[in-house]
Amino acid sequence: MKRILAISVMISIASCSSLKYSSAKNPDNYKKIKTGDKYTFHQTDGSKIPMTISSIAKDSIIGTRKKERISIAKTNITEIRKDRTAVAVVATAGGVAALTTLVVVMTKATDVVADTAAAFGSGAN
Repeated sequence: MKRILAISVMISIASCSSLKYSSAKNPDNYKKIKTGDKYTFHQTDGSKIPMTISSIAKDSIIGTRKKERISIAKTNITEIRKDRTAVAVVATAGGVAALTTLVVVMTKATDVVADTAAAFGSGAN
């Protein structure tokens, strides 16, 4: 049970964001990026900037972060990821609830089988 729980936690952590753009895989293809959505921008200098996109210009992406206007040059972007933490948290909670229910049901079923065997005797007399 501990292994299953550990695996589900690792999967949920890995699925917290989804890749929407990669300069290595699809340069100059920003079709999956939508205005009004929040993304995390990974830049060539290693920094990460989360922001909500307000517009996409020819050479930059403009957005806001904490009410501050930010413009990032497209040439400085290595990756754009969409945050999906809420989905991962819900999926993990559902998995843990299902696992807990399964363990409780299996424990009760084992107790019922043991009680039934005791009621009919072991037949070893």
